[in-house]
Amino acid sequence: MKRKLYATLGILAAASITTACGASFEADESTVYITKQGNVIGADIEDFNEDYYDEEELKAYITESIESYVESNGNGSLEMDRFETKSSEEDGVTAQLYLNYATYIDYALFNDVTLFAGTVEQAQQEGYPFDQDFVKVEDGAPAGSMDVQELLSEEEVRVVVIGEETAVRVDGEIVGVSDGNAEVTGKNTVKAHYDVEDAQAQPAYILYQ
Repeated sequence: MKRKLYATLGILAAASITTACGASFEADESTVYITKQGNVIGADIEDFNEDYYDEEELKAYITESIESYVESNGNGSLEMDRFETKSSEEDGVTAQLYLNYATYIDYALFNDVTLFAGTVEQAQQEGYPFDQDFVKVEDGAPAGSMDVQELLSEEEVRVVVIGEETAVRVDGEIVGVSDGNAEVTGKNTVKAHYDVEDAQAQPAYILYQ
């Protein structure tokens, strides 16, 4: 919900100016976590330093948005784990929102972004082409170019396809990423890059076992 939360902060700021499953991880930046069970946890960390932001008003808005989505998509499709503000000397005050999504489809629909998580075969059936250049990943670091076709036939390899500027965490070890739009930051973490204003932007691919 990074985009939604960011937009909401802007809405609340403008209004103030004119009118006077449980999350099992902690994140220090906005992160999409694909769990072993196939559901998704979204952590959204945004700046909350302006005096005109109201925590209770923002929480009420988020709750209303979630209830509206669940009403249309079924019980359990989306749940709020927690929403809170935290302060630190380094970052000031941040709004921290953790949401539990039943499936990657729920995350994609609620946030209006591209997201797929599953097997390579399922990705291909959904029409995702593996036509970008790929980089091999070993021990959490880039290890040169790779022929992605060699991995596509391995049944144990899974893939995340994401069109969003965000950190991504998977339950497994990353073995390859698309070149240029997926920055490897660890054995199971990547920073996906995606410019929503670029009509030619391609989603990042993350292959892992």
